[in-house]
This record gives sequence, structure tokens and C-alpha cells, in this order.
Amino acid sequence: MDSETVKAKIQAEMPEAQIVVQGEGDRFGVLVVAQEFENMPRVKQHRKVYSALGEELKGELHALEVKTFTPEQYRAMVEANNPG
Repeated sequence: MDSETVKAKIQAEMPEAQIVVQGEGDRFGVLVVAQEFENMPRVKQHRKVYSALGEELKGELHALEVKTFTPEQYRAMVEANNPG
């Protein structure tokens, strides 16, 4: 599996989301920024990302780090980390 495949699977389920995937082989880090995460508990946000990967998650992926944000949360995090 490659990062483009992981991104395409998530994007197919969440077409409006901004998605960044890093990694290769069976280990990936995924950043998903989506308005639909608004008022959704973090656990449900992560489940939505996992469900987009379906069977591949069970067989081909060994490690998956998921970070999810609403656009507002992501902007605030970026601004906090880059104050200047």
C-alpha cells in the first residue's frame, strides 16, 4: 500500500476533507481536516477515517496514526505553533 492509495480511500468517503498522508509500506500517519468533524467526538472522527480504509486496515496496514481537526481547530493549532 502507498500513501496515495490511503489518501484516495479516505478522500472517496470524505470528499470535502483536506488530507495529508505520510509513510509507506504498512505504517502511515494521516492528518484529516474536515468541517464534518464539528461537534463530533474525537473517537467518532477517528472511526470515520478508519472505516474509510475498510478491509485494508485489517490486512495491509500495521500502524496508522490518525490526527483529526475541524478547519477552525487546525487554524488555531497552526497559529499557536507559528506565533510570528
